[in-house]
Amino acid sequence: MTKNQIHEWHERLEDGRKQYIRAHWNSREWLFRLAHPDGEAWMPMSPTVETWLALRDVLFRKYQRKRLPIKHLQTVDNVLEDLGWRVDENGEAVKIES
Repeated sequence: MTKNQIHEWHERLEDGRKQYIRAHWNSREWLFRLAHPDGEAWMPMSPTVETWLALRDVLFRKYQRKRLPIKHLQTVDNVLEDLGWRVDENGEAVKIES
């Protein structure tokens, strides 16, 4: 398994167009980029909680198929905890009460 990993997924916007998101793990941190089919190149983006949850879903599915080590999933879980969220055993996001 390489240290640099790229994970991609797409989402539908309100107007029906697709938006592609790429998360890149470079052995220290996650970097996010965004692209539209009619756009020219990948643009940097700052991730929201929803983006982190979508990345966790992608990583969890890869982990279940034994295509990804658990440590990548744990790094995303740690970031979500820092943001005040956690994922329960059913895979649903729960806001942490302070």
